[in-house]
Amino acid sequence: MRGEWDVAVLSPHFSAALLARDLGDDGPDPERTFEYALTYDRTTVSRAASSLLSRVAPRTGSAPTATPAGALPTVPAARPATGLAVGTSNAEVLLRRALEATPSGVTVVDMRLPDQPIVYANQAFRDLAGLPSEDILGRNCRLLQSTETDPGAVARIRAAVAAGQACRETVLNLRGPERTPWWNELHLAPVHDADGAVVQYIGVQVDVTARVEAERALVRERDRTSAALARIQELAYTDPLTGLLNRRRLEEQVEAAVWETRARGDALGLLFVDLDGFKAVNDRFGHAAGDELLQVVARRLRDRVRRRDLVARLGGDEFLVALPDLSPETAADEAARVADELAASLGRPVALRGTEVTVGASVGVSVCPADGVVFADLLHAADLRMYERKQRQAPRRAVPVPASPAPG
Repeated sequence: MRGEWDVAVLSPHFSAALLARDLGDDGPDPERTFEYALTYDRTTVSRAASSLLSRVAPRTGSAPTATPAGALPTVPAARPATGLAVGTSNAEVLLRRALEATPSGVTVVDMRLPDQPIVYANQAFRDLAGLPSEDILGRNCRLLQSTETDPGAVARIRAAVAAGQACRETVLNLRGPERTPWWNELHLAPVHDADGAVVQYIGVQVDVTARVEAERALVRERDRTSAALARIQELAYTDPLTGLLNRRRLEEQVEAAVWETRARGDALGLLFVDLDGFKAVNDRFGHAAGDELLQVVARRLRDRVRRRDLVARLGGDEFLVALPDLSPETAADEAARVADELAASLGRPVALRGTEVTVGASVGVSVCPADGVVFADLLHAADLRMYERKQRQAPRRAVPVPASPAPG
């Protein structure tokens, strides 16, 4: 301490250490007027630093400037091993106290050190992480990540950091040794040096678990509501047994198709399908078997028509098929051809409860605009022709046939 040093800056901790070393083990020097031999009282340590600086500063012939009694000297900031600038001026001390008091987690990452470690974490962040300082400082921020953390969010964060840009993401993190999940709304902002290079990143973390869980609960409730509304609509517009359109829905869609047909100059066919011999199946095998037969009929009708054609169940054993986009010149023949194909398909045997039954189908055809331009008129014309066809044919009854033996 007797020679001239090149040192001109001392941190408070280093000042206190030098003071204790200079006093030695035999007690304080009577000529010195420091209050304590070793102290971390801010005012005392600052005065000690000022006194030590006055003794080790190069002598240039001018006397050192004395610190006014009671004043807090300003000491230039030093950079400890962690890489975080620690100042002792009033403004810097106030800033540190503000960071420690803020309810948001605040961290500083040094981009110049390997693996970009955390060099500062305030109390709020330590609480969010559920870890002490020694388990946080010097480690990368990924210590909080979970295997369930969204990889897309992590990729966006890395891309922003690589580009030296600010970013905001909400990610799933883990807290404490118990690894309790929590949602972190993370804000990252770069810190540049005088040359414009990114030297640090400041991170602000907010626990938004309650908000995220509330939002997810709202989404689940919305999905349940949407599903319920869809189910209500399905029940309102479809036949619950076959899944086909019901009469109400078919009428709406046929009316819309008629308007399009008239606007384009096309034609539309309407087929009225009535099963022959269905009552015999119900009487012999029961209503459950009859329901199975109706479901088979519905599948065969859907399989034999185009994707844009409409198939509905009126009720009982009556069905409707609408054929839009027909050519006006061939609409009647085309609708009659489809009617014959449907009747042939429905006339094939149906395996039912260990036996095979065969039912027939009578199909009446009407065409728009020749038979009408509203659904009611088309339905009436097709219904009349269906009964005319049924009367011309011999009555058919369901004929149970023993099931064929299974191949060995």
